Amino acid sequence: MSASQKGSFAVLLVDDSEDDRLFLRLALRDNPRLVVVGELCDGEEAISYLSGRGEFADREKYPFPDVMLLDLKMPRKTGYDVLTWLRAQSLNDLVVIVISGSFLPEDISRSLALGATAYHRKAMLKEEREVLFVEIEGSLAMRQR
Repeated sequence: MSASQKGSFAVLLVDDSEDDRLFLRLALRDNPRLVVVGELCDGEEAISYLSGRGEFADREKYPFPDVMLLDLKMPRKTGYDVLTWLRAQSLNDLVVIVISGSFLPEDISRSLALGATAYHRKAMLKEEREVLFVEIEGSLAMRQR
């Protein structure tokens, strides 16, 4: 049974900063419907995880996420590389939220053009985190219809 069938949603965190992943994990603790199922350090790992390759082939241990929180600036493959790869896949039910330290208009527009559901800045206030979680759940609810 998937997380969404249990009334919760599986979240994959992809960010090269351990501190930023910790911050997101702590913020997600306040929302029991959003359950972290994996944490990755770069885009190459994200693509392997999503495609179920190598160590990520076991979907019991590495369940496919309902939502991915994705950083842009990472080693090996960037968030842009992941978004570009996703465009060529049939993973339309995956909600991808970019969470980046950059608030440059060109980063926002490029991320959305490549298929990200939304774009948020990393240094979020509590109110902004609440908006993020509402947006995630709204996006997931729309995709389940």
